[in-house]
Amino acid sequence: MTDKKEFVKIVDGQMVVDFEYIPPPPPEFRLYYDKNGDVLCYTGEKLDGNYIVVDAITFAAGRMDVKIIDGEIVHSSNILQVYKLIPSNSGTSTHKDDVSVITNNKKDSNYWDLHCLKVRF
Repeated sequence: MTDKKEFVKIVDGQMVVDFEYIPPPPPEFRLYYDKNGDVLCYTGEKLDGNYIVVDAITFAAGRMDVKIIDGEIVHSSNILQVYKLIPSNSGTSTHKDDVSVITNNKKDSNYWDLHCLKVRF
């Protein structure tokens, strides 16, 4: 990478080499995150994966306790997580009449999956 550009020009019949300073491009600070919105790393390098560009202050803070939702940084104190059991064909088996009793009896049981809904406020 060069930080100057060379120009050749003719002045009074003589060839003169002139230089113009070209500043390097500003750094790009990136926050990489996984499919759940959890922070993987802060870096200036170009890696594979999902990322957002952050400012220098956010980059310097390097907080790992934030989430990325819809391309924006959300602090964990602003997220409400709601968990719900959803009927399923696999997952945790419970007694047919009481979801609070986990059982291995395949004949008289229902299967449930736990789903998490994250809500910003």
